[in-house]
This record gives sequence, C-alpha cells and structure tokens, in this order.
Amino acid sequence: MIREDPFQIEGPVGVIAGLDTAPVDGGTGAPVLLVHGINMSRDVWSDVVRLLSPLRRVVSFDLRGHGQSGKAGPFTVEGYADDALAVLDALHISKAHVVGTSFGGSAASMLAVMAPQRVATVASFGGALTIERLEIDSAIEFLRTVGVREFFAAFLPQGSFAPGVDQALIDRALNAASAGRDVETVIDVIISAVSADTTEVAKAVAVPALVATGELDMTCPVSSGQAVAAALGTELVVLANRGHVVTMEAPDEVAELIESFATAHDVR
Repeated sequence: MIREDPFQIEGPVGVIAGLDTAPVDGGTGAPVLLVHGINMSRDVWSDVVRLLSPLRRVVSFDLRGHGQSGKAGPFTVEGYADDALAVLDALHISKAHVVGTSFGGSAASMLAVMAPQRVATVASFGGALTIERLEIDSAIEFLRTVGVREFFAAFLPQGSFAPGVDQALIDRALNAASAGRDVETVIDVIISAVSADTTEVAKAVAVPALVATGELDMTCPVSSGQAVAAALGTELVVLANRGHVVTMEAPDEVAELIESFATAHDVR
C-alpha cells in the first residue's frame, strides 16, 4: 500500500505545493525528490511517481511561478534550488536523490553544489547547460498578443513531444504550462531560463550523476544532453524515439533508470 500526503509549505518567496508519497512500510533507500522544468508542473512526474512510490519515498512539488505554488520570483536556478531545499527541510529529509527534467536538471545540480550533504545523486532528463536565445523578442511579443494558453498551444506539440504522441499528454502539458499563470510571470520565467548558463554549476557537482535525453528532443537536443553529461562527468543515455518531456512520454523507462541508479548509490 502507498500513502499519499499532499502538502503546502512556506517557501523562500511563497507557498510551495507538492505531494509526498511512500510505501506504508517506508521502502528502502534514500527518498527521491523530483524537480520539474520551466513552464511545467509536478504533473509531468505523475506517472513516474506512481511507478516509484511502491519502492521508496518520492516527493514532487511545484516550483515558484508554476502549478499550485506561489507566483513570486526571482525565477533563477538558485531560486529553484532554494525551493527544493525548503521542501527537503520541511519534510525532514536529510538526503535525497534529486532528479530534474529540463531546467529542473540544472536546479538539481545547483542544489548539489549549494547543499552537497543533502544530495545523494543528481539526474537530468532532457536538460541543457544553456538555452539558445532564438527569437526571444518575437516570442514575447507573440505571448503578449495571444495569451498564455494559446502561446503554449502553438509550440508544445512539436517542441515538447515526439511525433505521434497521445493527444492526452499534450493536453496535460498544456494545462500544466498555462493554468493559473499570467503573461508577465511566464515572460519572467522564460527570460531567466534563457539567460542562465549552468556549465560551471554542473562541473562543480561532486555526487554521481545520471543524464538522459530523448532522441527526438527538439528543445534540448542530444547535443545538449551530451554537454550536460560531459560537465557532470558521466555518459549520456539516449531514449530512442522520445521527445523533450520524456517523463510523460516514457515513464516506465524513466522510472527504471531512476530506481536502478538510486539503488546503485544508496548508502548501505
């Protein structure tokens, strides 16, 4: 049996909402903390949580500016790592395997540098060290013209998923990106992310790392994954025929990678 405890805690800049799940017997090994990327929510981890929670404690949460958490910034990689650390503190988790998707992978690395004693391993799915600032001004103008939901509806199907993915996944991702979020918050989140370079952060990580990227990822392509893996001192795992949001497209593959990696590095 699994226990599921929704939570709301007071984070550094506002409320942080999330879900704490675990086997009723506590499971084995260190907990897993899941960090979503920008313009997502913890819903992108829902299927992975379902698969992992019978084995060990799993915590997912909404970063500031996203989902059910508060919408105050700053929306920096340091700020997101602060949110993750606040969750660990509030839930009395001394050490966790920290797993991020997309920009959440950078937040996981930042947390490992900021509080190395709290992080057993880091993992990045569909991550990048930098994001090319391609036509950012025109994108912002388009966002202000059409609004949040239509903005994401215009590029999510191609930018975030492999061809032929179930429309239900696209709809879930669209809801996660747009629900309860205003134009200016989304602009601030995007500008902060595309301005970031976490190369030196990744190079400073001293714990074991797992890096995986979808073969068909249009947002953070395989070359980006290779750069992340090189900075973290590991090899890239390429998930065949998958796009950017592999946590939704291939939860079985992602959960298996996380559990195998965590088990191999649990303190015994």
